Amino acid sequence: MVGVLIEMRTAIMRKRAQGKRAWGTLALVLVVTLFAVSSFASGLVHYARPGAGADVLATLSFGWLLGWVTGPVLAGDDSTLRLDYFKLLPIPARKLANAMLGAAFVNVSLVFSLVAFAGLIAYGAQSGAAAAAVGVVAVLLQLVLAVVASTVAIGVMGPTISSRRGRDFGSMLVALVITGLSLASALVPIVAKKLTSGQSPVLSHTVRLLPSGWGAVAVDAAGRSDWGMVALPLGGLVLLIGALALVWPPLLERRLTLSVKGKSGAKAARHTGPRKPSKPILPSTPLGAVIGKELRLYSRSMLRSLQLMIAFLVGVLACIIPSLSGSTIMLPFAGLLFTVIAAACFTNLYGDDGSSLWLTLVTPQVERADVRGRQWAWFLVVGPVGLLLTVVLTAISGQDWAWPWVLAAEPALVAGGTGLLLLVSVLTMFPLTADGSPTPQRQVKVNIMLILLPVLALLPSAALLISGAVAGSNLLEWTAVPVGIGWGALLCWWLGRVAQQRLETRGPELFSMVRKPAT
Repeated sequence: MVGVLIEMRTAIMRKRAQGKRAWGTLALVLVVTLFAVSSFASGLVHYARPGAGADVLATLSFGWLLGWVTGPVLAGDDSTLRLDYFKLLPIPARKLANAMLGAAFVNVSLVFSLVAFAGLIAYGAQSGAAAAAVGVVAVLLQLVLAVVASTVAIGVMGPTISSRRGRDFGSMLVALVITGLSLASALVPIVAKKLTSGQSPVLSHTVRLLPSGWGAVAVDAAGRSDWGMVALPLGGLVLLIGALALVWPPLLERRLTLSVKGKSGAKAARHTGPRKPSKPILPSTPLGAVIGKELRLYSRSMLRSLQLMIAFLVGVLACIIPSLSGSTIMLPFAGLLFTVIAAACFTNLYGDDGSSLWLTLVTPQVERADVRGRQWAWFLVVGPVGLLLTVVLTAISGQDWAWPWVLAAEPALVAGGTGLLLLVSVLTMFPLTADGSPTPQRQVKVNIMLILLPVLALLPSAALLISGAVAGSNLLEWTAVPVGIGWGALLCWWLGRVAQQRLETRGPELFSMVRKPAT
């Protein structure tokens, strides 16, 4: 049975690597290869502090094992051998579990992980042949642990991966990965400095205590000929692998007998009683209806939730991470960065909605309410968060000089952004793909707006702020605050009106751009 599953897995993987996905697969292979080679090279470096190499390798191993465990969440279950395929087959759960565990070792990712974990062998070779041999054993055990842990993760998270909660968690994880990659240039040097210099004993002990660091601990102990400390972590890896292998069959059996939502019918029935109608908060007008619809989309649409989360994480972390090294100069600008990213991400509102634009076009005289309602909804979602981040982090930073700058810029960005994002949304529209994913053209548009939007929204207030800073005039700097508010309000009203007029006069042409999903 293992052979049959391996043939199924290889056939599906070979099929998916063909066609348009080939270029995406090639790009992913190049990126992962770069990470793997970098991890291996870390084992070749000679560190000044004894044990620093083990700390670095333990940290890198944690990243690779984390990728193996969280991979099923990102891919939405095993992307090749989905467990739902086997629900109706008369195969004993234990036999199927052992077969699937064996087939899981036929995985291309093992090659990259082997290269990355081989840094342990290189690190051990610096201390002698015995430590290098321990490194070989540690690498093999970590590879087995990665495969078994990933398989068990599917059994644990499987019932929720396909649910709404699972997709939300996957979206949050994707946002964290994208945020981490975008901030890696700032975060990696700080972590590497703390590990190699020994400035953070807590961080060093933490990465060594985790199972991902046990291989590095064993190699480091072999370099000191501390054979008792070599046997302890390696034995721990063997026991952990054995425990996970024993847990896997019951998890698979539970997964095969659970419904997709993971709830029994009786439990689900308790939540299906009639609901008492609540008093509406929004006005019973076309404008109120659009605002309500848009607010629900911000909480229910996976794409919109993901964009908001990325904007918040990147905006906040990009300004907080430098403070870890003692510099608080970036803290006042976290709210501004969040607002800019949130505005740029939503410059394709009508394109993201796709063919539902037709409902707006065939309803008489609703264009104004649709444009203004979308503006109000974005303002209510982004504005309070951006203003709160700006005020709180500026007060925490103690950068008093920044108050006129951020109080002039934040209202201009929020108010001006509501006009700019609607205008850009009706000037260019890029529909999503059939599976709801954004196209490369849409991403290019977002990247361009990340530059253009703050330039247009901040032009008058920035001129006053820079002039005041050069002339040393506080009055000129504080004058930028009402100017920024007024300019933002003007952009909101004027650009919203232009967007409404374009929607009224060019509706059929605009609909032709989004009536079909992108290919």
